[in-house]
Amino acid sequence: MPSPGDVVYVFEGPLTPVEILERPNRFVVRVVDGGRERLCHLHDPGRLPELVRRGAKALVRPTRGAKTDCSITAIEAPNGVWVVADSRIHSDIAALFLPGAEREVKVGGRRLDFKLGDEYVEVKGCTLVENGRALFPDAPTRRGAEHMGLLKALLEAGYKARVVVLVMRPDAECFSPNWRTDPRFSRAFAELVSAGASVDVLRFRFEEGRVVFDKRIELCSDWANI
Repeated sequence: MPSPGDVVYVFEGPLTPVEILERPNRFVVRVVDGGRERLCHLHDPGRLPELVRRGAKALVRPTRGAKTDCSITAIEAPNGVWVVADSRIHSDIAALFLPGAEREVKVGGRRLDFKLGDEYVEVKGCTLVENGRALFPDAPTRRGAEHMGLLKALLEAGYKARVVVLVMRPDAECFSPNWRTDPRFSRAFAELVSAGASVDVLRFRFEEGRVVFDKRIELCSDWANI
Protein backbone atom coordinates (compact mmCIF):
# COMPACT_ATOMS: atom_id res chain seq x y z
CA MET A 1 0.00 0.00 0.00
CA PRO A 2 1.64 3.30 -1.07
CA SER A 3 2.48 5.92 1.53
CA PRO A 4 2.62 9.70 0.95
CA GLY A 5 5.73 10.49 -1.09
CA ASP A 6 5.86 7.12 -2.84
CA VAL A 7 6.19 7.02 -6.63
CA VAL A 8 3.19 5.17 -8.05
CA TYR A 9 3.87 5.50 -11.78
CA VAL A 10 6.80 6.34 -14.06
CA PHE A 11 6.22 7.41 -17.67
CA GLU A 12 8.54 5.82 -20.21
CA GLY A 13 10.45 7.82 -22.79
CA PRO A 14 11.70 11.40 -22.78
CA LEU A 15 9.22 14.18 -22.08
CA THR A 16 9.23 17.11 -24.48
CA PRO A 17 7.83 20.55 -23.60
CA VAL A 18 5.29 21.86 -26.12
CA GLU A 19 2.65 24.55 -26.40
CA ILE A 20 -0.98 23.68 -27.06
CA LEU A 21 -2.64 25.21 -30.12
CA GLU A 22 -6.05 23.53 -30.26
CA ARG A 23 -8.01 20.33 -29.66
CA PRO A 24 -9.58 19.46 -33.03
CA ASN A 25 -11.36 16.43 -31.56
CA ARG A 26 -11.75 14.50 -28.34
CA PHE A 27 -8.56 12.48 -28.67
CA VAL A 28 -6.22 14.77 -30.62
CA VAL A 29 -4.40 17.93 -29.58
CA ARG A 30 -2.43 20.09 -31.98
CA VAL A 31 0.76 21.39 -30.38
CA VAL A 32 3.85 23.32 -31.42
CA ASP A 33 7.27 21.90 -30.61
CA GLY A 34 10.12 24.32 -31.30
CA GLY A 35 8.24 25.88 -34.19
CA ARG A 36 7.08 22.54 -35.60
CA GLU A 37 3.42 21.54 -35.37
CA ARG A 38 2.60 18.04 -34.15
CA LEU A 39 -0.55 16.05 -33.44
CA CYS A 40 -0.61 14.37 -30.04
CA HIS A 41 -3.00 11.82 -28.60
CA LEU A 42 -4.96 12.90 -25.50
CA HIS A 43 -6.26 9.93 -23.54
CA ASP A 44 -8.75 11.59 -21.22
CA PRO A 45 -12.54 11.46 -21.62
CA GLY A 46 -13.07 14.83 -19.92
CA ARG A 47 -13.45 18.15 -21.66
CA LEU A 48 -10.55 19.71 -19.70
CA PRO A 49 -11.51 23.26 -20.73
CA GLU A 50 -9.30 24.86 -18.09
CA LEU A 51 -6.29 22.81 -19.22
CA VAL A 52 -6.49 22.24 -22.98
CA ARG A 53 -6.39 25.85 -24.08
CA ARG A 54 -4.34 27.78 -26.62
CA GLY A 55 -0.96 28.74 -25.22
CA ALA A 56 -0.94 26.24 -22.35
CA LYS A 57 2.30 24.39 -21.67
CA ALA A 58 2.29 20.60 -21.87
CA LEU A 59 4.71 17.70 -21.71
CA VAL A 60 4.46 14.96 -24.32
CA ARG A 61 6.14 11.59 -24.78
CA PRO A 62 6.74 9.73 -28.04
CA THR A 63 4.05 7.25 -29.05
CA ARG A 64 2.82 6.07 -32.42
CA GLY A 65 -0.78 6.31 -33.57
CA ALA A 66 -2.61 6.46 -36.88
CA LYS A 67 -2.51 10.26 -36.91
CA THR A 68 -0.31 11.12 -33.93
CA ASP A 69 3.32 10.67 -32.92
CA CYS A 70 3.11 11.68 -29.27
CA SER A 71 0.87 11.51 -26.20
CA ILE A 72 -0.07 14.30 -23.83
CA THR A 73 1.35 13.38 -20.42
CA ALA A 74 0.84 16.47 -18.26
CA ILE A 75 -0.53 19.99 -18.74
CA GLU A 76 0.22 23.14 -16.78
CA ALA A 77 -2.92 24.63 -15.22
CA PRO A 78 -3.46 28.42 -15.18
CA ASN A 79 -2.18 28.55 -11.58
CA GLY A 80 1.11 26.87 -12.55
CA VAL A 81 0.29 23.41 -11.19
CA TRP A 82 1.11 20.45 -13.42
CA VAL A 83 -1.79 18.06 -13.95
CA VAL A 84 -1.43 14.45 -15.11
CA ALA A 85 -3.61 14.09 -18.21
CA ASP A 86 -3.55 10.43 -19.23
CA SER A 87 -6.37 8.28 -17.88
CA ARG A 88 -4.74 5.05 -19.11
CA ILE A 89 -2.68 4.94 -15.93
CA HIS A 90 -5.60 5.25 -13.50
CA SER A 91 -6.27 1.52 -13.19
CA ASP A 92 -2.62 0.68 -12.54
CA ILE A 93 -2.38 3.36 -9.87
CA ALA A 94 -5.63 2.37 -8.19
CA ALA A 95 -4.56 -1.28 -8.13
CA LEU A 96 -1.66 -0.35 -5.84
CA PHE A 97 -4.19 0.77 -3.24
CA LEU A 98 -6.31 -2.37 -3.72
CA PRO A 99 -3.84 -5.25 -3.36
CA GLY A 100 -5.32 -8.55 -4.43
CA ALA A 101 -8.33 -7.03 -6.16
CA GLU A 102 -9.75 -8.50 -9.36
CA ARG A 103 -9.82 -6.04 -12.27
CA GLU A 104 -12.52 -5.31 -14.85
CA VAL A 105 -15.33 -7.24 -13.18
CA LYS A 106 -18.53 -7.99 -15.10
CA VAL A 107 -21.79 -7.41 -13.27
CA GLY A 108 -24.71 -8.43 -15.44
CA GLY A 109 -24.13 -6.65 -18.73
CA ARG A 110 -21.93 -3.96 -17.19
CA ARG A 111 -18.39 -3.70 -15.93
CA LEU A 112 -16.86 -2.22 -12.79
CA ASP A 113 -13.18 -1.49 -12.26
CA PHE A 114 -12.38 -3.79 -9.32
CA LYS A 115 -13.73 -6.40 -6.93
CA LEU A 116 -11.98 -7.01 -3.62
CA GLY A 117 -13.59 -9.81 -1.67
CA ASP A 118 -17.25 -8.86 -1.35
CA GLU A 119 -16.60 -5.21 -2.23
CA TYR A 120 -17.08 -3.67 -5.67
CA VAL A 121 -14.95 -0.64 -6.51
CA GLU A 122 -15.25 2.03 -9.20
CA VAL A 123 -12.40 4.45 -9.95
CA LYS A 124 -12.83 8.02 -11.17
CA GLY A 125 -10.01 10.31 -12.28
CA CYS A 126 -10.28 14.00 -11.45
CA THR A 127 -8.35 16.88 -13.06
CA LEU A 128 -10.61 19.86 -12.29
CA VAL A 129 -9.96 22.00 -9.21
CA GLU A 130 -11.75 25.25 -8.38
CA ASN A 131 -10.90 27.24 -5.26
CA GLY A 132 -9.27 24.23 -3.66
CA ARG A 133 -12.18 21.89 -4.46
CA ALA A 134 -11.56 18.87 -6.65
CA LEU A 135 -14.65 18.40 -8.83
CA PHE A 136 -15.87 15.43 -10.86
CA PRO A 137 -17.00 15.27 -13.57
CA ASP A 138 -15.96 18.22 -15.75
CA ALA A 139 -18.63 17.24 -18.31
CA PRO A 140 -21.91 15.30 -18.01
CA THR A 141 -21.29 11.55 -17.78
CA ARG A 142 -24.24 9.21 -18.12
CA ARG A 143 -21.90 6.24 -17.73
CA GLY A 144 -20.59 7.63 -14.45
CA ALA A 145 -24.11 8.01 -13.07
CA GLU A 146 -24.91 4.46 -14.15
CA HIS A 147 -21.85 3.20 -12.28
CA MET A 148 -23.08 4.90 -9.11
CA GLY A 149 -26.51 3.33 -9.56
CA LEU A 150 -25.01 -0.10 -10.10
CA LEU A 151 -22.91 0.19 -6.94
CA LYS A 152 -26.01 1.22 -4.99
CA ALA A 153 -27.88 -1.82 -6.29
CA LEU A 154 -25.00 -4.05 -5.22
CA LEU A 155 -25.06 -2.47 -1.76
CA GLU A 156 -28.76 -3.22 -1.50
CA ALA A 157 -28.02 -6.82 -2.53
CA GLY A 158 -25.66 -7.23 0.43
CA TYR A 159 -22.29 -6.39 -1.10
CA LYS A 160 -19.95 -3.57 -0.12
CA ALA A 161 -19.21 -0.66 -2.46
CA ARG A 162 -16.47 1.91 -2.74
CA VAL A 163 -15.64 4.84 -5.01
CA VAL A 164 -11.96 5.72 -5.41
CA VAL A 165 -11.28 9.22 -6.73
CA LEU A 166 -7.80 9.91 -8.11
CA VAL A 167 -7.12 13.65 -8.00
CA MET A 168 -4.27 14.08 -10.48
CA ARG A 169 -2.98 17.42 -9.16
CA PRO A 170 -1.76 18.62 -5.74
CA ASP A 171 -3.79 21.81 -5.25
CA ALA A 172 -7.07 20.25 -4.06
CA GLU A 173 -7.99 20.41 -0.39
CA CYS A 174 -11.25 18.43 -0.60
CA PHE A 175 -13.52 16.68 -3.12
CA SER A 176 -17.09 17.26 -4.23
CA PRO A 177 -19.23 15.96 -7.05
CA ASN A 178 -19.71 18.68 -9.64
CA TRP A 179 -23.36 19.59 -9.06
CA ARG A 180 -23.30 22.54 -11.45
CA THR A 181 -21.99 20.53 -14.40
CA ASP A 182 -23.67 17.17 -13.82
CA PRO A 183 -26.52 17.10 -11.29
CA ARG A 184 -27.52 13.59 -12.37
CA PHE A 185 -24.15 12.09 -11.47
CA SER A 186 -23.97 14.17 -8.30
CA ARG A 187 -27.37 12.94 -7.10
CA ALA A 188 -26.41 9.34 -7.86
CA PHE A 189 -23.14 9.79 -5.96
CA ALA A 190 -24.96 11.33 -2.99
CA GLU A 191 -27.50 8.51 -2.92
CA LEU A 192 -24.71 5.94 -3.05
CA VAL A 193 -22.84 7.52 -0.14
CA SER A 194 -26.06 7.83 1.86
CA ALA A 195 -26.66 4.12 1.27
CA GLY A 196 -23.34 3.29 2.93
CA ALA A 197 -20.65 3.26 0.23
CA SER A 198 -17.08 4.19 1.13
CA VAL A 199 -15.23 6.99 -0.66
CA ASP A 200 -11.43 7.24 -0.91
CA VAL A 201 -10.03 10.45 -2.37
CA LEU A 202 -6.33 10.14 -3.23
CA ARG A 203 -4.27 13.17 -4.28
CA PHE A 204 -1.22 12.96 -6.52
CA ARG A 205 1.46 15.26 -7.89
CA PHE A 206 3.60 15.16 -11.03
CA GLU A 207 7.39 15.28 -10.63
CA GLU A 208 9.85 14.87 -13.51
CA GLY A 209 7.95 12.17 -15.35
CA ARG A 210 6.73 10.45 -12.21
CA VAL A 211 3.37 10.37 -10.46
CA VAL A 212 3.79 10.67 -6.70
CA PHE A 213 1.15 9.85 -4.08
CA ASP A 214 0.65 13.06 -2.13
CA LYS A 215 -2.01 12.36 0.51
CA ARG A 216 -5.59 11.37 1.17
CA ILE A 217 -8.12 14.18 1.27
CA GLU A 218 -11.70 14.31 2.51
CA LEU A 219 -15.06 15.14 0.99
CA CYS A 220 -15.76 18.87 1.20
CA SER A 221 -17.87 19.69 4.25
CA ASP A 222 -20.73 21.00 2.09
CA TRP A 223 -20.42 18.51 -0.76
CA ALA A 224 -23.99 17.24 -0.40
CA ASN A 225 -25.61 20.66 -0.04
CA ILE A 226 -24.52 22.45 -3.20
